[in-house]
Amino acid sequence: MKIILSHDVDHLFWSEHYFSDLFVPAFLARNIKGALRGRLNPSLFRHRFKTFGRMHQLDYLIDFYNQENIKASFFFGMDQALGLSYNPEKARPLMNQLHNLGHEVGVHGIEAKNFGKMEVESNMFSSLTGIKAFGIRMHYLRLTGYSFDAFEKLGYLYDSSVQGLKPPFQFGKLWEFPISIMDASFIDNFQFNHSLKDWKAKTLTYLNEANRLNLPYFVINVHDVYLSNAYPTVRAWFEFMVDHLTQNKYEFITFQGALNELNSGVQK
Repeated sequence: MKIILSHDVDHLFWSEHYFSDLFVPAFLARNIKGALRGRLNPSLFRHRFKTFGRMHQLDYLIDFYNQENIKASFFFGMDQALGLSYNPEKARPLMNQLHNLGHEVGVHGIEAKNFGKMEVESNMFSSLTGIKAFGIRMHYLRLTGYSFDAFEKLGYLYDSSVQGLKPPFQFGKLWEFPISIMDASFIDNFQFNHSLKDWKAKTLTYLNEANRLNLPYFVINVHDVYLSNAYPTVRAWFEFMVDHLTQNKYEFITFQGALNELNSGVQK
């Protein structure tokens, strides 16, 4: 079983939310409520109320993956909705930096119904990066009965917007890579669950089950924003997970690498 590490880039800077959406007031309200219920200590409370400057944790991930000699996959938004509010132009240098370092970049899709708008997102990504063949993961994993057909028509190589311990499957020429673990749905109330023991135990349970099912690939999705000092448990869990996988000799691969294996019929 090979491991695909992936990250949805939902936020770049706090300022992108100030006058465009309700993300900041909703975030503050949620964390005030958590603090009042005793789920945030004073240090975490201060970290989470630093609502200015950079939100993304791509610098950390670039350094981390460089040290571990791992290539990962990153998905960037090409439109704005549902709390994703950055201008794609702002993401261009980050996408190019990651791509130049050998990481994979793809589209974090917004539109799920209108083909014309979906095409705009695909074309925007290609124009900004110069990449012609890439994949997609939908924001909030939003899919319709039309989505796979649209993805195939738009020329996406793959999608990864379905969850479950399942092997990849095809819709026409499009490959679907189900997400095995995603931070936001992995642990109940994950932003306030500080029991690293629970995170670790559940991870090992999922890995054991995936091995029992003889899955060829195990897809992990961790939102980079939750790897900041404001979410130390999520960051510690992520680092534990990568260390455990490395120590147990799992091989890391990108979606593109997995596609090459699947399309050639050879899984090494």
